[in-house]
Amino acid sequence: MNGQEKSITEFGAVPDSMIVFKSPRPLITEQMESLKHSSYWSIEMLFSGNGFGAGFSYSKHISSTVSLHGLLGMTGNRNSDELEYIDPFTGATFIPNKVNRLFSFPLTLGLQYRLFKESLSDSFRPFIGGGIGYAMILQVPYNENLVQTEQRTLAHGRPAGYVGLGSAFGSEGRTSLSALIRYYFIPYGGAGLESIKDLPISDFGGLFIALGIAFGN
Repeated sequence: MNGQEKSITEFGAVPDSMIVFKSPRPLITEQMESLKHSSYWSIEMLFSGNGFGAGFSYSKHISSTVSLHGLLGMTGNRNSDELEYIDPFTGATFIPNKVNRLFSFPLTLGLQYRLFKESLSDSFRPFIGGGIGYAMILQVPYNENLVQTEQRTLAHGRPAGYVGLGSAFGSEGRTSLSALIRYYFIPYGGAGLESIKDLPISDFGGLFIALGIAFGN
């Protein structure tokens, strides 16, 4: 035993080549904890000046504040002044001068960003988002349906996009609710499509209010 080792043992210390310490930060970071439930899917009810619709989405966290968001919407399209009447002789309902029933199905992929994560409770999660994709527009002759083929149902593909602002309520990773405003951009171009004769629709987007319920995985 040399002099240095003798000096150490005299003071009661046990020499060791390893230094063990406890990290001042948790081994599982807050970000990893927030990604514990990393994906969820949801269903939505859509409300607009064109009537009612529905939506389905799937989201995947790529960080504690950013999610990848896939969305499929389904809604009808019509002129804002379309009124339905009842034939007094037959009791059947009809819309004067209507030539087509129009439906749009936008499919988009985008990002959703959670706002004020550090200062708000996890039970209230405001967010903004946007996406781009493609929309299928169905043109069904009036007084017919998708099964009847006296006149052909036509499908038209157009680019689509949206921006949105809203909030989710409830515990993330479990069943939660959401409410948001979303604006779709679905330009048709050209002469548009007629819902009412001589009143073509050239933009199949617009402002929607969406109420949804989400389920975590």
